[in-house]
Amino acid sequence: MTRPTDVKPREGEQPAALYKDWVVGAEFPPLPFTITRDVVQEYQSVVAADPANYVIKGRQAAPPNVVLVYMMAVMYRLYPPQQGGIMIGNTIEFHNPIWADEDTDVIGTGRVTEKFEKKGRKYICYDVDFKRPDGTRLVSCSHTSAFPE
Repeated sequence: MTRPTDVKPREGEQPAALYKDWVVGAEFPPLPFTITRDVVQEYQSVVAADPANYVIKGRQAAPPNVVLVYMMAVMYRLYPPQQGGIMIGNTIEFHNPIWADEDTDVIGTGRVTEKFEKKGRKYICYDVDFKRPDGTRLVSCSHTSAFPE
């Protein structure tokens, strides 16, 4: 079982990446992890998800956003966390189910897509894709955060 805390560094554990360090087009190193049945059950209990809402053709699926707790860990592999970041928004696309009755190996990858300043704030945009090792896309996310400097 791979818990998000197993792969996500904490703020202050290493020198933080500052706005000036981010490079548009930079690719995040792949982050392999496993979403186990236990992770699915724990996630459902934490978010009060009703399993009845996630049945596909008679088979129990996980809430598709269960992978999003790993999203920032993908980015942190290249850009360690900086204190004071503010999540501005996400656009999420769900492509294929994560089944609740089996362990799912996942590889998270991504890239920096944009950085800009507006009204004194520094914004960073990046995309993260979650796929099975065979390349089947599970979830993709476009994320925007604002960071101090």
